[in-house]
Amino acid sequence: MDYSFLLGSVENLLGKSQKKARENHAFHCPFCNHHKPKLEINFATNEKGENPWECWVCNTRGRTIRSLLYQLKTPRDQAREVLKYVKKGDIYEYKHIAAVELPKNFQLISESSPTSIVAKNVKKYLYERGLTDNDFIKYGIGYCTSGEYGGRIIIPSYSASNQLNYFVARSYDGNYYKYKNPETSKDIIFFENLINWNQPIIICEGVFDAIAIRRNAIPILGKSISKALLKQIIQSDVEDIYIALDQDAIKKALEYCEQFLNIGKQVYLVDLKEKDPSDMGFLAFTRHIQQAQELDLTSLMRFKLKSV
Repeated sequence: MDYSFLLGSVENLLGKSQKKARENHAFHCPFCNHHKPKLEINFATNEKGENPWECWVCNTRGRTIRSLLYQLKTPRDQAREVLKYVKKGDIYEYKHIAAVELPKNFQLISESSPTSIVAKNVKKYLYERGLTDNDFIKYGIGYCTSGEYGGRIIIPSYSASNQLNYFVARSYDGNYYKYKNPETSKDIIFFENLINWNQPIIICEGVFDAIAIRRNAIPILGKSISKALLKQIIQSDVEDIYIALDQDAIKKALEYCEQFLNIGKQVYLVDLKEKDPSDMGFLAFTRHIQQAQELDLTSLMRFKLKSV
């Protein structure tokens, strides 16, 4: 099958490629900017109209040329020029991703009335979770009394340029399901404006974990690292990375350990068999950090065998 026109149109976007096995071609990855061509695309379009692609460094991947163009935020006209060479049926469409804004009736805890019953209840909940008045100010924590996020604590996140990039909305009185987060892209770095990339970083699951850790902690809001965070780690000068995911995410944690080891980072796996960082508190978690084992490929393999 002749895919030269499709290859040429993709090379116009990504630069010249290196021919690999069969119909695979390797490009320099625009997502992690690795110095070697590690983004491979299979130009043998299958019966479903798919051309699987993957970066072997940052793990960014997709099934179609369309998905690649979408993640690159390619202008529509340029995308159509590429896709006219793809097997019919691969239609390019943009999804609208809303810009994130704080809820209209958002109220900062630090500016709430001392006589407010709601503010007192919010503070009581947060104090019980180990937060302090200084945390309310440092993280810009607030709450809503009505509207879509009524009855919830709002913990915002800001980018390196201090632009709001996400927020977490947590119920504090048990009357709602725990979390209701905005319908916007989660491909962000939470608390990015607070991270020092010249110091060790700690990757944890939730925002309350990150606040409890109190030092250069990045919550990933679950068990998967965003592409934005992965790219930043690869490009940054950070040398030491502590992985502190829950025990039920040990396989995922080991995947990330291997990925970071392969790009020359020093990686430590934090043992969280007992409690989350937010449950154990700052001092107990500090002891776990001090006891964390630095991994190499041999010790990583032992952990993998144990997790099977």
